[in-house]
Amino acid sequence: MEFAGDTLYVSDLDGTLLGETPELPEGAAALLNEMLDAGLPFTVATARSWASAGPIVRALHLKYPVVAYNGAFLVDPTTGKDIDRCLFDEAQRRKVADVFLDAGLSPMVYAQIDGQQKVSWLRTKIHAGIEKYARDRAGDPRLRPVETMEELLQGEVFYLSAFAQRETLLPLEPKARALDFAHVSFTSDAYDPDYDWLEISRFDATKATGVDKLRALTGIPRIVCFGDNLNDLPMFRVADECYAVANAREELKAAASGVIGSNVEMGVPRFLRGRARG
Repeated sequence: MEFAGDTLYVSDLDGTLLGETPELPEGAAALLNEMLDAGLPFTVATARSWASAGPIVRALHLKYPVVAYNGAFLVDPTTGKDIDRCLFDEAQRRKVADVFLDAGLSPMVYAQIDGQQKVSWLRTKIHAGIEKYARDRAGDPRLRPVETMEELLQGEVFYLSAFAQRETLLPLEPKARALDFAHVSFTSDAYDPDYDWLEISRFDATKATGVDKLRALTGIPRIVCFGDNLNDLPMFRVADECYAVANAREELKAAASGVIGSNVEMGVPRFLRGRARG
């Protein structure tokens, strides 16, 4: 088995590389590791934090940096250390927070505080989405409900989001997109159709910039990427080839070089196996 060294393959996680639940389908890790050990240049680009993505992909023999938080971070998968970060300044983080607060919702604010990643929200403006987010992540040391705005926006802030029903988030989207320093992602949740994500990061914190940074760091000139949701569109636009899994949003399929097998069919690993020589 042999792979060309001039192409880096980059896959989204949820809905693309992962199956019906946030786990690698049975047999996917073994198939991918066979190729990784044979020299496959491969990594992942995800909206998840490394704290969330790391345990999921721990079984994979990744050696290239991982794009996390939709491009806000590049992470070394062998050490978990940050290689690159895109942070909001103090004025920017307050303007982004106001998009949510003006609608009576607390954002979830992602920040580095005393060297640790935390997800903070205001107890006084909690809503069903935050309750579900916290319940699904019970015991996660990042979770940090707070009482004051000063606490909410503390630390090195790089990401603010809301997890709620679409009708709640729709009025907020144009206000978020009016912020000229921000990148906005409005996507459906991969596992719960009743909830959507409105995610705001710095303008240069996208999967596109993450992929471009990978190209520069690795020296590998060609990028082939895989995705299923709207936050994958930026990296589709900068990739040399891009493939939507069969379960992807129609917008992804329309932008793709082709459509491959679904996430539950191990579409990405099987496509990569087909690319192998020998």
